[in-house]
Amino acid sequence: MGLSISYTNVLIDQVPTITDAGTGEIPANISDPDHSLNYTCGTNVADFSISYGAQAGISYVAVSGHNAASPSPATVAIYDGLDFVQFVQPLKRNHNLMFTFPERNFTNLIIRFLTVPNNHQTTVSFVAAGKHLDIEKGEQAGYKRLWLMRQLEQRTTTNMQAAPVSSLKKPKALKGTLTLPNEVAEFTETDWQDFIDFTFEQPFFIKEQEDEPQSAYICFDAKHDLSAHPQTRKLNAIKLNFNAYNGL
Repeated sequence: MGLSISYTNVLIDQVPTITDAGTGEIPANISDPDHSLNYTCGTNVADFSISYGAQAGISYVAVSGHNAASPSPATVAIYDGLDFVQFVQPLKRNHNLMFTFPERNFTNLIIRFLTVPNNHQTTVSFVAAGKHLDIEKGEQAGYKRLWLMRQLEQRTTTNMQAAPVSSLKKPKALKGTLTLPNEVAEFTETDWQDFIDFTFEQPFFIKEQEDEPQSAYICFDAKHDLSAHPQTRKLNAIKLNFNAYNGL
């Protein structure tokens, strides 16, 4: 399986129910893609849960801007009420997760953070859920592994002997380019059109490895290009440029 790309989000503007609520925190912040808004849980229990109630037609759940991996590895799990759906453990340093699974209707969509130590205060910026596309042909050769890269630009000053003196680090958005040169025309005229419209309304998630929820990042400022295939009218060429945030 190749890349997974989200193209709907049913949780936008919904207000979740919180277990281990933080003092003075606003639950609606979790459903807002604005990453200047966060939610930090309390310190009473090790199980911080975010519940969204019944949700229909869900094939992915994504989390962006969390700190559950610090100070020690944690577990993040997706539940449908009491029924377990999927989890990732141990959670590594990555600050973005994307779980994908066969489309299903949830009686109660729950995201649970199990952290160590028990009094760790987990912070989350954004949760999204909806439908995703599987790009089965995968990414092109040379595609940047953005989930493993650092969002830092470094500039070092040197002395008269060209030896390093001081260094300045500046956060900088990652830049990605996805090229799909042999996509079926029907796909580019239907599902991909829905994806294009979605990118003008909300950020989207990309996951690079099917069984690795941590191989994900949130993307924004998409620029789209569609062109005719050089050999057949049954195929089109897709090019997608975007900025990305992985939290590293």
